[in-house]
Amino acid sequence: MIKDLFGPTTLPYMLRGGLEEASATHRAIADRVAGATAVSGNVDFSSQLDAQGAKRASEADLQRDMVSLADTQLRYEADAKLLQQTYAQLRTAITDRA
Repeated sequence: MIKDLFGPTTLPYMLRGGLEEASATHRAIADRVAGATAVSGNVDFSSQLDAQGAKRASEADLQRDMVSLADTQLRYEADAKLLQQTYAQLRTAITDRA
């Protein structure tokens, strides 16, 4: 009975997995963004002149990462809201039955 409510084929299990995946992805992207901003602040003038093309590429990567970060945040919030609704439905079903 409990396995039917919380087993690996149920919606709550899949949503929890989605939350864990989104959280791990969010941390990885945030680490990349933090690393990129730390590196960009520690570069001296002469190396900036030498690496202008690399800077443009890293800025594009940073923008891509920021978009991915926003997308991951939206997915996490959607999964969290769906999981909250699913648990509310389970609570309602249990209390109505008792």
